[in-house]
Amino acid sequence: MFAEQPPPSGSPSSSPSSLPPPLDDRASQIRVLLVDDHALFRQGLRSIVHGCVRLEVVGEASNGLEAIDAVRLLRPDVVVMDINMPNLNGIEATKRIKYEFPDTSVIGLSVESEMEMVEKMQVTGIYAYLVKGSAGDVLCRIIEDAVAQNQ
Repeated sequence: MFAEQPPPSGSPSSSPSSLPPPLDDRASQIRVLLVDDHALFRQGLRSIVHGCVRLEVVGEASNGLEAIDAVRLLRPDVVVMDINMPNLNGIEATKRIKYEFPDTSVIGLSVESEMEMVEKMQVTGIYAYLVKGSAGDVLCRIIEDAVAQNQ
């Protein structure tokens, strides 16, 4: 099952930096869903995204079927999608997501950099395709660019 990110603690004993942003700041947050079958890689992506001021991880999924369910429930602005996953791969999941939610941007991720894989993902309507080894350097900017193009 996909994992929805728990809301930040807002208890009175929390320090001001751990409180959730004011509602008007949340409206400008870019909602991101992370999809990869390797929990450790998702954790790394989450760390990168948390370091980006305008981005908020709203959930995670470990396969394509979970990703579709998570998009339906969480309505992210951007899905960061692994290509090679069990149950339903990222290519098929992206096709279904883009059909149901054409305004949701999808960024494909894979260890493969061969043009054949890139072309398969481009046909699905992805915004960008990143090779996992270099994704960390540009991920935040690509996510922000994807949302800006949809507005």
